[in-house]
Amino acid sequence: MKSSITFGRLGTHSLLAFFLIAFTLGCTRLTPQEREHYASRVYDIPHDRVFEAVKERVRQYPMGLQETDLQQGLVKSRIGGTTPGIGATVGYQITVMTTAEGQRTRVVPTWQMNISSEPTKTHLLPVTIDDRPLLYLEFFDALDEQLEKARQ
Repeated sequence: MKSSITFGRLGTHSLLAFFLIAFTLGCTRLTPQEREHYASRVYDIPHDRVFEAVKERVRQYPMGLQETDLQQGLVKSRIGGTTPGIGATVGYQITVMTTAEGQRTRVVPTWQMNISSEPTKTHLLPVTIDDRPLLYLEFFDALDEQLEKARQ
């Protein structure tokens, strides 16, 4: 009789643990509305002002700024540096496209992760918002704050 109580408690605890894990995993995914909001964003600010803010935002990353082109609306960071001890390049690169839509400006960041077994070569893999939502969240949170300060 004592063993059936133990299995009953074990079953209840396992079921509770399962629901807790399922709930936690379910909360870490972005909803479709949030995904659209953080995959790109439209600002009611002229293109040149948003472009300058995007440049400043990319400049704040450790990899720094590599390339900008106002005519194309392109801002690109350098690729993250060499990881000590393994001699391979493992890092991120962000490319941001800004597009004028009348008096509004659309901002679309894309992330790539460089994974290479040789420090001098690059092998860039796309990082989607579904894979690493925090990269996008942090980018837009800081950009929003920067644009808000510029309005004041």
